[in-house]
Order: sequence, then C-alpha cells, then structure tokens
Amino acid sequence: MTETPADFKAIKREFSSDAAGDPERFRRVELTRQEMMAQGDAMRETFQSIAEPVARIASDMTNRPLDRVIIVGCGDSWISGIGVRLAMERLLGVPVEAVEAFDMENYGLPITGKGTLVIGISSSGKTSPVTASITGVRQHGGYAVAVTNTPMAPMIADADAFLLIKATRGGWPTQASTACMAALIEMAAAIAAARGRHEGKAPGIRAALHAMPAAMDAVAKAFWSPTEALAAILAKVDYMQLAGAGPHFAPAAFGSAKLRELAPIHASAFPLEEYHHYRTQKDGDVMFLIAPDQASRQRALETAIVSKGVGGYTIALVPEGEMAFATHVQHVWHLPPVRDDLAPLLYSVPLHLFSYHVTKARDALGLGAPRLGL
Repeated sequence: MTETPADFKAIKREFSSDAAGDPERFRRVELTRQEMMAQGDAMRETFQSIAEPVARIASDMTNRPLDRVIIVGCGDSWISGIGVRLAMERLLGVPVEAVEAFDMENYGLPITGKGTLVIGISSSGKTSPVTASITGVRQHGGYAVAVTNTPMAPMIADADAFLLIKATRGGWPTQASTACMAALIEMAAAIAAARGRHEGKAPGIRAALHAMPAAMDAVAKAFWSPTEALAAILAKVDYMQLAGAGPHFAPAAFGSAKLRELAPIHASAFPLEEYHHYRTQKDGDVMFLIAPDQASRQRALETAIVSKGVGGYTIALVPEGEMAFATHVQHVWHLPPVRDDLAPLLYSVPLHLFSYHVTKARDALGLGAPRLGL
C-alpha cells in the first residue's frame, strides 16, 4: 500500500487541529461546555426515551440463558462500559466486561455463545468494530443491544434491540457518555427484575440512579469556580496523570481523554494500583486521584503519601467528610456522598469542567499542543 496525504486525512477523520486558537477545535470546546453543563437534563430525557425499549429487552431476557455481559465500544463508549461494570455485575450476578471494540471483533468473538449479552455502544451508530462485534455475537447465538444517540443509526438494524440516548455530542463526549452509563444501569436493573433477582446485590440502586441528574447538576454548579481557579494555576502544565480503582478508573479515563481532546495536552489514566508498580510520578508531575469509596481509600491515601514524597502535585477527589488526604496533596475536592457503583457518574463532572477551563486558560496564554521528545 502506498500512503498519500489523502490516506492520512481519511484515517484521521478529525477536522480540528492542536494549533493554538484553532477555530474548529474551539467551536467544539464551546459545544462541550454547553453539553457538560446539561448532563442532568440529558439523563432525565434518556430515562424517558428508553422506558419502552428497556421493558422489551427485559422481557426478551427473562428466560434466555445469561452467563456473561460484554460491553463493546471505542473511546469514551468503551470507558462507559468500565464505569458501569460494578453496578451491572451486582444487579445481574454474572461477569460484565468492557472490551475495546476492535479487540472484540478481532480476538473475542470465538468465546461468545447463547448466554452472551453484548451491548454495542457507538454515538454515531456506524463504528465498524462495534457493528462487527454485534453481528459476530449474534452469529454465535447471543443477544445484542445497540446503544446510540443517533436516530436511525445503521447499527440498529444489526442488533436485537436498541436504546436511543437523548444526548448530543457536538463537542467532545460528556453527556453522551454519562447518559449512556445511566441507561445501561437502568436496563440492567430491569433485566434483573424480570429474571426474579429484584436489585440483586445492589439494593436501592434504581432510586439512587434516578436521583443522579439533580446531584450532577449540583456538582457542576458547585465545581465551576474551583475548577476554573485550578485551571489558572495549571495552565502551563503540559502533562497530567489521573488514577482511580475499579469503576473509578472510568472518571480518570474520561478526564484524560478530555484533556487530550480539548486542551490539547498530554494526559494519561491508569488503574490506581499500577501507580505503585512503576516509578510513575516524577517531581512536579500533576495527578488527579479519584477515591470515592472505602474499598480504594487506603490505597489512594498511600498513593497521596508517595506523591508527596516524590514532589508530585496532586488533587484528590474524595467524599465529603474525608479529611486524611489534606496534609498530603495540594488540593482536596469534596463531592457529595454517592454509592460506589454510581460514583463514576458524579466524579466525572469536575474532571469535565477542569478540562474545559484549562483549555480556556491555555488559549488566553496563546498555548497550543506541547511538544515532548525530539
């Protein structure tokens, strides 16, 4: 194959650039601002939109074999699966995996079968590895649900059922991801109820889920100024790290993605424990530490202690009343109490806001993408 400039444009598929002040990128940055501040509304509208299809899916799944759920997607769609895994496992009582769609298409299909429920997520509804995963699992006898926020999306025809997410994605994904996560948990709760599990090992989750839109609206309002203030301090930073354990890796990954897309700077997300298996943080490195629950609290606190010891600059996102981190990190962001299986929804919001504000702060300084290496 001979590569040409046209090949690059076709493969890249992104019209904006990393140049300082790029008008197309900042058009999408402002759309992202609008969308991230309306995540509660997107979730409310999605709950209404999916009520009937969720009931049909639950009916279909009442007597089907179910031994495994696989959530496939690319980018934030894949990350959304990571964020809901814990909630869905507690509801359904079977393993739930979030698999990157290209990997699923090329490596994962042979081990699927009649007991597989595959959920394919694509905002556009035409991501080819997602469609291939859906059709492949169905060929092996499994049941497929397509999830998209595009009406009449092509992949809908390839699935047994579909959920239409009432979210926009004119900017980079925020509400499209969180509303999708809420929809998947709602669907899992309905399937669990239809199969006689009630709410499984997640009692009260549905009521808590329907309270999330108001909680997310409140967090967005409360954290607008704190995230803007921190962005002014960190505007010149070229690389940031984000860490979280279990489902809380999802907010870290969302935050990393938004920094790379909007700012645009280098950012990486990693599971919390992995911090301690490498020389991860260097003197002066900025890290966001996401620790909403008791299961990850002690390891997160140890991470904060190591961060301080190596000269890191760390921001801890923890529940209200958690005071142990304050002496080890530069900033503590306290969020309202939330269940650990729903925390990825709430804890994503401040990271969305920070990514927007640091983008605006960098633009005010005339900064584009940093150059690392040669």
